[in-house]
Amino acid sequence: MGIETARAIRAMLVLVVAATPAACDFGTEPSEKPTRAEVTVVGEAPVPLELVTSVDFYETVRDGEIIQVKNTADTVFIDPPFAQTVVLNELGSILVELTNHDAEPAQVELSVELDSGQDPYRQSATMSDGGKLRYVFVFIQRGP
Repeated sequence: MGIETARAIRAMLVLVVAATPAACDFGTEPSEKPTRAEVTVVGEAPVPLELVTSVDFYETVRDGEIIQVKNTADTVFIDPPFAQTVVLNELGSILVELTNHDAEPAQVELSVELDSGQDPYRQSATMSDGGKLRYVFVFIQRGP
């Protein structure tokens, strides 16, 4: 069996186990579904940074990796400090990507805080050209 075939089988098994509520204590209580996310960017950037947010995306497996495919997204160019409230849809999921498109490095921190009590995400980085900070939260409701 080739490496790619083994990866594909492993990815399918992970999806089957994750999709089977009886397999493990997996997911979140319905009352913990977030409705808003506070997105904050602080630090220094020589040029505006690209901030992409999406609440309309799905996950799939490509080459053995779980990836997110955006159906729709909002893209803005920002100068830190920046703060934005993102209203989530009925799925309660969010994807946030912060990218530097300049050769000069940016020293920034991306924070995402959900209104439903999950631990906040905070990540600092020195991002060079093409550098990216990424946050993905997918709400998975615990089965009955």
